[in-house]
Amino acid sequence: MPDPITSPAIERYIEEISPQRLLELGACSGYSALWFAAATAPFGTTIETIELDPQRADITEQHFGQSEHAGRITLLRGNALDILPTLERDAYDVIFNDLLRSGAGETGGVPNQVRFLELSLPLLRSGGTLLSDNVLCGGQVAEPAPAGTAAGIAEYNRRLMIHPDLETSIVPIRDGVAISLKR
Repeated sequence: MPDPITSPAIERYIEEISPQRLLELGACSGYSALWFAAATAPFGTTIETIELDPQRADITEQHFGQSEHAGRITLLRGNALDILPTLERDAYDVIFNDLLRSGAGETGGVPNQVRFLELSLPLLRSGGTLLSDNVLCGGQVAEPAPAGTAAGIAEYNRRLMIHPDLETSIVPIRDGVAISLKR
């Protein structure tokens, strides 16, 4: 898999924050991690990415191994709900949550999307950025009573917007991206 090309706007943003550590929830094929690795190459940013599905993890490792950025990316295999509590607090400059759609379900009556937020925020340093993909869920989050995955994402969004430690904006590009800055 070739390294992705970054946009000038993202490159300027990355240059401004100069991240040292980045965490991605949901590696899939590794594309996003490689994209972040290319954008952060000048800073030597280390990237950790979590993937539950063993077949996807195998494909991801192959893609990482073929990249010039392989030495800066670590794949963590397993369930994000189990891995997140084991990671270092206040250690990450950027967290990219790409599990809102694929990580649906509940744990102890709490939507997994909300659990991802609760478990990842302590890992993000003050001044860090939480990026959340697919926050619009095809527009279903705006329905009067969203159901299933959309209900979990709607609750995730609500908590992003009211959290006292976050300043959040939702950008309606593609399926929606939330950008949250931690105070």
